Amino acid sequence: MLGPVPSPTPVPIHSGTRLGDPAETIPIIDIRSTAHSVTVAALEDGIRADVLAGLSKPYNEKELSNLLLYNEEGLRLFEQITYQPDYYLTGLEIDILSRHAHQIANSIPDGAILLELGAGALRKTALILDALEAQEKNVTYFALDLDKPELLRTLAELNGRYTHVSLAGLWGTYDDGCTWLKQTKDRTRIILWLGSSVGNMTRKEAGQFIRSFGDVLAPRDRFIVAIDSRYHKTDDIRAAYNDRAGVTRRFALNALSNINDLFNSDVVDVSCFDYNPYYNEILGRNEAYFRCLKETEVKVPSETLILVHEGEYIRFGFSHKYDRVEKQLLWTAAGARPVQEWGSQDGTYALTMLSWSS
Repeated sequence: MLGPVPSPTPVPIHSGTRLGDPAETIPIIDIRSTAHSVTVAALEDGIRADVLAGLSKPYNEKELSNLLLYNEEGLRLFEQITYQPDYYLTGLEIDILSRHAHQIANSIPDGAILLELGAGALRKTALILDALEAQEKNVTYFALDLDKPELLRTLAELNGRYTHVSLAGLWGTYDDGCTWLKQTKDRTRIILWLGSSVGNMTRKEAGQFIRSFGDVLAPRDRFIVAIDSRYHKTDDIRAAYNDRAGVTRRFALNALSNINDLFNSDVVDVSCFDYNPYYNEILGRNEAYFRCLKETEVKVPSETLILVHEGEYIRFGFSHKYDRVEKQLLWTAAGARPVQEWGSQDGTYALTMLSWSS
């Protein structure tokens, strides 16, 4: 589970301090606001409430929050997923960045801020940072994440690697990051959103989310987003979310174990469920389900027992894919204009740079 939350004390970045100096600790700046952020305890209370509400729904309409996936064990397993040959998304993104990192770096001016949303592991991002360093650009890279221990771990792997590129972490939510950007108008700002994380939102939510950053950014600023497409073989998409090594299955079932940890009680008998992904070709999205293998009772403390029937499905996530028209509709919904795109060699995956007019 997540550890205790220290008091929200910002860590200043002093001018003249090279944040990548191994003699310096990479700062983690607490940008959590009372308006948008929550303590770990409140976040867990919210997830518990979502679990109860989602499992109380009718037969085959039950659902669980995908936040259950990302406890400490879940983060470890997801990083393993990104190394699986079946999970093509990471491989395609690394291929794009390996071939085009210097072009991307060319579009980032000296003195800019590079803010990455939901940074996670930084082996892909490091390709861009390496290119910026090679161009001797004094850019400050900020990794934004709500998981402070993960920020500390991943940024530490890059400590001492750069002379020109400075490193820092932003501890907070996406909303906090958007609010923080309002304080940085004196510098060019580049937002980076990798991993096709946009697919985890509904198409409507995705447009609204990207627009929320566009409302803050100036015409000189840019937003780079990675998006997976519908143009893969169906079997390849299915394998990406159900790899042969079974890591994705363990990642999914860990979410059920996390429910027991959250309630500190045997709420769910994990052995009664299996992971059952489904690629919905009509809607263009992978849908993640738990399938009940035998009738079981969910025992939420102080609540009425919830019966889950054999063969019943519980949805806990989806990953949308975009065709060309859907991408254009997304840009329109975000009020954004694509100014540059870097694609995979087979045309199935792309990083798109967006801008907004004044």
